[in-house]
Amino acid sequence: MFSHSATPAVQSEVFLIVAEEYALGESLHLALLRAVPGAEIYRVATPGEAIVTLSQLSHVTVAFLAMPAAEVNAGVLELRLLQRGARIVLLISVPPHIEPRYETLLWPQNLSALVAFLRPTASDQT
Repeated sequence: MFSHSATPAVQSEVFLIVAEEYALGESLHLALLRAVPGAEIYRVATPGEAIVTLSQLSHVTVAFLAMPAAEVNAGVLELRLLQRGARIVLLISVPPHIEPRYETLLWPQNLSALVAFLRPTASDQT
């Protein structure tokens, strides 16, 4: 009898950017290309386009959303992202006044700050 132990496949980094503003989405897209070479990066303008894109993906590492948290909660976008294991991050230009339900990332910022933000925490590795 043969024993075969399959090595678990390592999932590549998959990022989804949802931003109506072209310059915002493009700047994050370019920064991710430099910060995480070889990552799959999908950029869309609307939540509807994001849902269509998500239907083609089995996994999303991080979803960067340039939209109010209420819009994420209002539809099926949040559910679809969570089903694919996505870390949901709201892109903001100023610090929030109240603690949001999701992680936030001030954007734009420098590349080293983005790399540090993407680095897994100790709790993620357990």
